[in-house]
Amino acid sequence: MPNSLQLPSGYHELLQELKGRIRTAQVRAGLAVSRELVLLYWSIGRDLSQRFATEGWGSKINERLASDL
Repeated sequence: MPNSLQLPSGYHELLQELKGRIRTAQVRAGLAVSRELVLLYWSIGRDLSQRFATEGWGSKINERLASDL
C-alpha cells in the first residue's frame, strides 16, 4: 500500500521537480518533431517545385507521388 509508506522530508518537492522536468522534456520533444516535419515538408515542396519548373512535370506526377508515398 503506497499510503502506508513514511515519505522522507523533501519527497513532494522532488516529485514536483521531476514531473516538471518530464513535462518540459515532452514539450521540447514535441517541438523538435514538429520542427523536423515542417523542414521536411518544406524541402519536399521546394524539390517538387524545382522539378516542375525545370523539367516540365505536370500535375499527374503529384497524384502518382502521393499514391506511391
